[in-house]
Amino acid sequence: MDEQYRSIVNSALSIEEEIISWRRDFHKHPELGFEEKRTSSIVSDALYLMGFEVSDGIGGTGVVARIRGDEAGPVRGLRADMDALPMKEETGLPYASIYDGIMHACCHDGHVAMLLGVAKLLAERKGELKGEVVLIFQPGEEGFAGAKKMLEEGLLEKFPMDFLFGHHIMPVILPHKSITTRKNVFTANSDRFYMEIKGKGGHASIPHLVKDPLPGLGQMIGAINTLVSRNIDPFEEAVISIGQVHAGSTENIIPDSALISGSVRTFTDEVQQRIFRRLGEISEGIGKTNGLDISYEYKFNYPSLINDPDLTEQVLDLGRGFCEEVIEKENPFTGSEDFSFFSREIPSCFIMLGAHGTEGVHHPKMTFDESVLAWGAAWQSYLAIRSGEDDFQKS
Repeated sequence: MDEQYRSIVNSALSIEEEIISWRRDFHKHPELGFEEKRTSSIVSDALYLMGFEVSDGIGGTGVVARIRGDEAGPVRGLRADMDALPMKEETGLPYASIYDGIMHACCHDGHVAMLLGVAKLLAERKGELKGEVVLIFQPGEEGFAGAKKMLEEGLLEKFPMDFLFGHHIMPVILPHKSITTRKNVFTANSDRFYMEIKGKGGHASIPHLVKDPLPGLGQMIGAINTLVSRNIDPFEEAVISIGQVHAGSTENIIPDSALISGSVRTFTDEVQQRIFRRLGEISEGIGKTNGLDISYEYKFNYPSLINDPDLTEQVLDLGRGFCEEVIEKENPFTGSEDFSFFSREIPSCFIMLGAHGTEGVHHPKMTFDESVLAWGAAWQSYLAIRSGEDDFQKS
């Protein structure tokens, strides 16, 4: 381990209590997507006091800060998401959410606290920096596509970057204080589909005089559940899950309509488009066969996250010199992440940080070992400094 590594780690440990304090404050006061006014205000004020150039309001409640080194070098970014989830907390923590039905259950409170720790560490090491480091505090990751909104509002025009890093604490499923990433596709395309099957209802005793939507619904469920096995190459990957089916109000009434919706996970744009087309063809065919009117809507949600392979190789090399366990994942995660919008515009690498915990993310009893925070701030600071060096080559 080099002297720079030891110095950064020791400095991070010296501010560990402050990082944890930030995290617990954010955890106690969670805010939903694009409502992170308190969070962004605290972040912005802290960054100003540290001497950063700060821009507020990009993407609504987003905050972006920049620090310039004394020597020329690349411009690289680090991103943290800020929003909480609409769910009731059941952790029993002394700093549990004070808002009923809102909880930081995806570690975003930790992400913000870590990146503030990075800001403090980099401000103390400005003389070691080459080029510039941009810190992005992003709103609305949880279903609001906050990354896309920041891009639409000119993030990359206002803060041009050569490459970008994102991090996510991942309790339970990854070893404590480990680094996990993967070249190329890292997370899935995450989409939704909605269908309304319209017929003509009536009394259950006279089905020949109505247009019953339920046989069409049954056929639709069967067709959707065999779509992947009969339309997608076995060496490709896709998951279609029906999440909602609604029809009828009582036993002796044939309903006018039925509703069905679900999610689609794919890893390539080609497979995504194939499923989009086939769902449309299936709904049209079942509608014609049964004399029903079927409306079909497909919502392209978050695209798959693409890690730049060259950049990721450099991250893996640095990680092996920083921690004992670095995992290059064989297969992508089936979850989604709106950092993917950044990865489609700029060379990027998204990294999972393992942590001890009680439950996984999006669980009402989710907690994680806070010792990962200072360690994670040290790692990101080390990455920010070393990625500006001449030997960190991004082809």
